[in-house]
Amino acid sequence: MMAMGNARRVIERYYELLAAGDIDSVLALYSDDAEIVRYDGVACTPAELRAYFEQHLERHPGLSLHQIDQIREADDVLMWDALVDTDHGIAQVVHVVIVDADGRFRRHIPGLRGYWGG
Repeated sequence: MMAMGNARRVIERYYELLAAGDIDSVLALYSDDAEIVRYDGVACTPAELRAYFEQHLERHPGLSLHQIDQIREADDVLMWDALVDTDHGIAQVVHVVIVDADGRFRRHIPGLRGYWGG
């Protein structure tokens, strides 16, 4: 999956899959024991991860990557800030991902910094 130094391509692929609504392929980026950690709860089963992405795409229709602002890789950690386009405007997002030995997402902490609705 993710080899260190390939972060930009992994991030671009993540957003390509989201833009296509291909949740199955998005979930293939995640390890079998993956968790998505948010303030409103933790998604830690395949069904919960699927529900997270279904709700995410419902809340942000037309989601696509506008630009990646920053990337940081360190050992098993990948962080990025990006702007994403949606049908409702532009969102500034920040993500922190811990990857497993195979490069799959094991822990994912997504965040929204700002939203400029249209």
